[in-house]
Amino acid sequence: MGEQSSQKPEIIIVDDSRVIRAAARKMLGEGYVIHEAVDGSEGWEQIQRNGAISVVFTDIQMPVMNGMELLAAIRGAEDERIAELPVIMITGQGDTEETKRKVFEAGATDFIAKPFSSIDLLTRAKSYAQLNARMVELEKQTGHDKLTGLFNAKSFEEQGDKSLSFAARHSVSISTVYLEIENFQKIFLTHGKSVATQIIIAVARRFEAVLRTEDVAARIGVAKYALLLPLTNHTHAKIVVDRVRSSINKLVFDTGKEKIRIVLAAGMTSPEAREEMCFAEVMMQADTALKRALGKAGEKIASYFEVQPKPAVGEEAGDGGDAGQALDRELEQAFKRILEGDYFKIEKCHLPALVERLMPFMDYVKNQDNL
Repeated sequence: MGEQSSQKPEIIIVDDSRVIRAAARKMLGEGYVIHEAVDGSEGWEQIQRNGAISVVFTDIQMPVMNGMELLAAIRGAEDERIAELPVIMITGQGDTEETKRKVFEAGATDFIAKPFSSIDLLTRAKSYAQLNARMVELEKQTGHDKLTGLFNAKSFEEQGDKSLSFAARHSVSISTVYLEIENFQKIFLTHGKSVATQIIIAVARRFEAVLRTEDVAARIGVAKYALLLPLTNHTHAKIVVDRVRSSINKLVFDTGKEKIRIVLAAGMTSPEAREEMCFAEVMMQADTALKRALGKAGEKIASYFEVQPKPAVGEEAGDGGDAGQALDRELEQAFKRILEGDYFKIEKCHLPALVERLMPFMDYVKNQDNL
């Protein structure tokens, strides 16, 4: 029963009239999950918080934040899912034709007049909920972000699973990088959606210019991107990241009033590929590194294996156990390269840990009289 309920389309009714909200809930309750808000401000909070809401019904005249203001917030949202939500305005007898015209020009999807019938409400709810669902599904099927043309998050993970499996079977390197435009929300709020959109697209185009053919670039958030770098170890991934960040950090956007320069933060991971590893784990590593990079005062770049705390002696591996084991495997591979004379192939990020592991042995050697 709970599973069936969770598959119902979710709709929000924003109206300061308890009678109107109750009537809508009664008419739609059987086929939809209904959310309610007493004004535009409360409705806006719910819309941002709940990604499952597929249709918005809102009154025009409300206290605190009216329907026009709510519509403007939705259409101007930096999140495309929110910006493209169907918004049906509930009009009253006091709303003039001029008001309706302005609301329509501001981006209203449709109107419904009070008092509305169950047929009117059900028809609009069904039509626009289905339309929204088709749009979401179409974007998933195409596998690409419609704004930038890059892969979307779902397709990126699919590509990552294939590349990780190949890397594990053939014992080759693979790296993943998460990148995010620093302070993007401030840029959006200060300069508006148009400028913000130009920046998102411009960054995506720079990826296409500097990456190799075999590399995969995706947009996985509003101002968040991801790179999949097959056959690339940590050292070479760092070179790629430096090249990407250098190119993008040179971008200057002229709004007419001021020039905007952006900073791209980067979090990277180059795990040892294993058959039992899933790409979702690699993505979590990259995201952890990105959060560290965004919090840094200096250069906005961090590697996952550089940020993990060392476990205490005798402490059992917990959430960081897998990361510690992965690092141990990386160091074992580095020791193997030393023995084979390929020490120049050791990644620089592992040198401090190697020296730390070797120091007790070197002290032991110095204390042997017969050596």
